[in-house]
Amino acid sequence: MRCLTPACSPSSERLAVLYPHLSNMLVLQTSSGIDHQLLNKRPRACLAYGGDKPLRYNRLNCRCNASSFAGRVADYASSNKTRNTGGAHQSMDDKVQRRLEIFHEGQDGPPLRILPIGGLGEIGMNCMLVGHYDRYILIDSGLMFPDYEDLGVQKILPDTGFIHRWRHKIEAVIITHGHEDHIGALPWVFPVLDPSTPIYATSFTMELIKRRLDEYAIKSDGRLKIFDMRTRFNAGPFEIESIRVTHSIPDCCGLILRCCDGTIFHTGDWKIDESPIDNKYFDRTALEQLSKEGVTLMMSDSTNVLSPGRTTSEADVAKALMHKVLSAKGRVITTQFASNVHRLGSIKLAAEASGRKLVFLGMSLRTYLDAAWRDGQAPFDPSILVKPEDMDLFAPKDLLIVTTGSQAEPRAALNLASFGNSRSLKLNKEDLVLYSAKVIPGNEIRVMKMMNRIAELGPNIAMGRAENLHTSGHAYRGELEEVIQLVKPQHFMPVHGEYAFLKEHERLGKDSGVRHTAVIKNGEMLGVAPLRNRKVLSSGFFPLGKEDLTLMYNDGDKAFGTAADLCIGERLRIALNGIIIVSMEVMRKEADKRHWQKGSDGPQNGLRGRVKITTRCLWVDRGKLLDALHKAATAALSSLPLDAALGLIEHTVGLALRKVVQKYSNRRPDVIVIASEASQSVRNPAVSQNGISIDEKRRTGSIQEKQVDAKWRSKQKQEPRSAFLKTQTSRGGNHPSFLKQNVKSKFHRAADEHTESRNGAKEEMTLSSPKERTVYNGSESDLLPETPNSLETVSTESLTEEGSEVNMTTRSTRESSDAGLMEEKAMDDSVNSAKMSSPTIRRKWKSGEVLVLIEARKQEENNLQQGQGRKRIWKAVAEALAEAGFERTPDQCKTVWFSLVKRYKSSVEAVNNGAKNFSFYDAMHVALSGMEVVSNKKSKE
Repeated sequence: MRCLTPACSPSSERLAVLYPHLSNMLVLQTSSGIDHQLLNKRPRACLAYGGDKPLRYNRLNCRCNASSFAGRVADYASSNKTRNTGGAHQSMDDKVQRRLEIFHEGQDGPPLRILPIGGLGEIGMNCMLVGHYDRYILIDSGLMFPDYEDLGVQKILPDTGFIHRWRHKIEAVIITHGHEDHIGALPWVFPVLDPSTPIYATSFTMELIKRRLDEYAIKSDGRLKIFDMRTRFNAGPFEIESIRVTHSIPDCCGLILRCCDGTIFHTGDWKIDESPIDNKYFDRTALEQLSKEGVTLMMSDSTNVLSPGRTTSEADVAKALMHKVLSAKGRVITTQFASNVHRLGSIKLAAEASGRKLVFLGMSLRTYLDAAWRDGQAPFDPSILVKPEDMDLFAPKDLLIVTTGSQAEPRAALNLASFGNSRSLKLNKEDLVLYSAKVIPGNEIRVMKMMNRIAELGPNIAMGRAENLHTSGHAYRGELEEVIQLVKPQHFMPVHGEYAFLKEHERLGKDSGVRHTAVIKNGEMLGVAPLRNRKVLSSGFFPLGKEDLTLMYNDGDKAFGTAADLCIGERLRIALNGIIIVSMEVMRKEADKRHWQKGSDGPQNGLRGRVKITTRCLWVDRGKLLDALHKAATAALSSLPLDAALGLIEHTVGLALRKVVQKYSNRRPDVIVIASEASQSVRNPAVSQNGISIDEKRRTGSIQEKQVDAKWRSKQKQEPRSAFLKTQTSRGGNHPSFLKQNVKSKFHRAADEHTESRNGAKEEMTLSSPKERTVYNGSESDLLPETPNSLETVSTESLTEEGSEVNMTTRSTRESSDAGLMEEKAMDDSVNSAKMSSPTIRRKWKSGEVLVLIEARKQEENNLQQGQGRKRIWKAVAEALAEAGFERTPDQCKTVWFSLVKRYKSSVEAVNNGAKNFSFYDAMHVALSGMEVVSNKKSKE
């Protein structure tokens, strides 16, 4: 036997100071000095804790006696009045605490070790490592639902990275029951474990686990193991026995973990139901037998420790539901937790007694019922349920509807119905809504808003404790105290609850006679001394280190990671303070820059730029804040030197904008500034690069442009449209060399167009107004004639009233290849400066084309009535035009047709008054009348 007393060490005084928590177990100090009563008992002095393994900080054999030890401690106490410190204002205790930041591992130290990964100091995410030395099992693997601060998050999960690092130590996973806060994280925990690590659960819980893993396409590979109540099996370092406890879901169990160094009892989630619906009672007998064996450590659920008394039975809720359903005259709608299969059985009995049909709205309700049916524990056959789409076949008084949405989940059936957005459920004044659930802390506001919306729609609502429509699945204070006194553990540690709940449960344990109690947080490892025999008490708990665990988040889809990975803090910051996005095109003055570089006294400031500012989630005060931001950005930009780097520009402008917003509205928004160099340096706007006045060039036009224009127009008159398309296709359609031939100033083109229109010349290719320009390669350029590679959009401007032609606009947008883009950038400056506008090309619709279109559309009406698709109809119309010698796309035909119909409808009244202002009125009247006859005939058939 090895001794932990300071007397066994050559430097006993130093150890007495280094480990005061040990000396407190050996020496009782009073105000008058040292009480030597405890020192005279050699067994107590020599054994800091029971067992044959020493702590790592003392490996010496015991050779002390009580008298020498008492004397040495007395001498030390009288000679050392001051506290030994290590460094400035740091005690040696601080050094010890820092050493304990590292996990205690190895075969020395306390053999029983507890490391919670989740569930302590919070509701949900239950996940705990329990081990014997360095061999562990994982009890539960649950998730936690987010708070309002976790924007865009649906699930909060335990630190899977830590579990992965310890996968070689985790030898099994034991699941106590099937609630989401105990199995919800398995799709993320299961893959990070060792491939040989088994998962143990009861049969019903295993059905839920299988479904959850299937949803995420995770193969179990024979790792799923089922155990029965009161049967013992080996998992990791423990022999495990499960005992039945009652809860709000079937097959809930507590765990007894036995090993050579002690016994641990983990209650799981539980309550004591004296009259359960399924007649499966809380196993008091097993706990009485366990108490006789002796329990080293007990861990118990703390959820309802602040609630006095005892929970009501599920049978009492069944009676209340029966009474409400039988007294209802209209339709009954009830909402509850989907996992409470026992409650579903009570609702089914109420439906049978009142002669109502049962309807489920919500996938999760069917999920749990199907799992219970496959396991043989379902209260009824799921096949008897009425389908939601068949509810209209029954009178409202003959229906009992069970819905999801007790916590006002956004997509749940009851919540959607409160907004009037549910397809299956429309609430009315004759309905009775039974709220058979508890509002989970954190959901109070949204649940109350949902109930307010339901009340506004008219239904009667029954909810609250007085209605007795719900009972908790977690034990109240009276039941917690009963089980502690029944088990009589030597060590007690509360689990599953907020930190205040844990502390209150710890006080309850002390009041119930437990000597050693402890409350820890997630990530803290606690060592527990083994039970030597039934007469000698253990020495208590030992802190063995702390791990900074990282919460993991999931957005309900593929996104998974830490808060930094999913930008949780950034989401909340933007939501509260807003965001500003600034795009700046910095223009540097070349002349000033060259002058400054030569070392003269020229201006060193004066950066200019084009600034675009966009705000989100920010009050702009009807544009006043935007004006202030523009001024601040311009001022900040002009204050920088000409050679300022883009990074410096972004930083300076961002800082200036933050200050403006903070002063204006006391907000600190995120500011994103994207600065880039202007594509061309700013030059004298009146003179081009070759020194020619741009105004003069625009007014007269260059000789080269006139020659290109003449060549272009003669080519258009000589070549037919189809031949021209083939020519352009062989050229590559959008080849940059072809673009050069189309460069033309907008003033020169406009002058030519004005001259031709004044002379009465008719062209197939006309120009659009400057507002109809498009962008090519980031700059304004001329559009080319149609080619097979063009993407065309047709817009109808007007139908000529003369009856000869219909003016249509065809906008063609070129798709340029990478090679074309490079050559376009390589064009000379004279060509670039000539691209002042990019008018589009029009093709007029001749009257013959319009008449062919009207007749073709009339002929296709019969095919449309027979069920052919509209796309196929317009394709046939375009083919009819092609046969007549006119090339138009189906989209062009469709657009012109609807323009004609619109013009026809607007002309009907004028024609009735004797005025005829639409040239195609007669043709459209005949066509539409014939189409109406075909439609009426088809409807009669």
